[in-house]
Amino acid sequence: DFAFVVSADVAAGDLVAALRAGHEFVEDVRVFDVYEGPQVGEGRKSIAVNVVMRAPDRTLSAEDVLGVRTALIGIAGSEFAAALR
Repeated sequence: DFAFVVSADVAAGDLVAALRAGHEFVEDVRVFDVYEGPQVGEGRKSIAVNVVMRAPDRTLSAEDVLGVRTALIGIAGSEFAAALR
């Protein structure tokens, strides 16, 4: 699971689409929470997503998962100026 803090005008669907396309091991991404409040700052919101990772031919290693994590955080940051919450 990841929670990204983004501008309040970022659509959750846009973030989900970018993350789904972000790595070959990403099978699915689903939003499970959106929070707007003082903890994330004015004009910001937190979008929490569950990411399902899977390789078609093997079990993912810890290194594989770390690579996906790094890629998704990078995509969210570069495309949406998102910060990991």
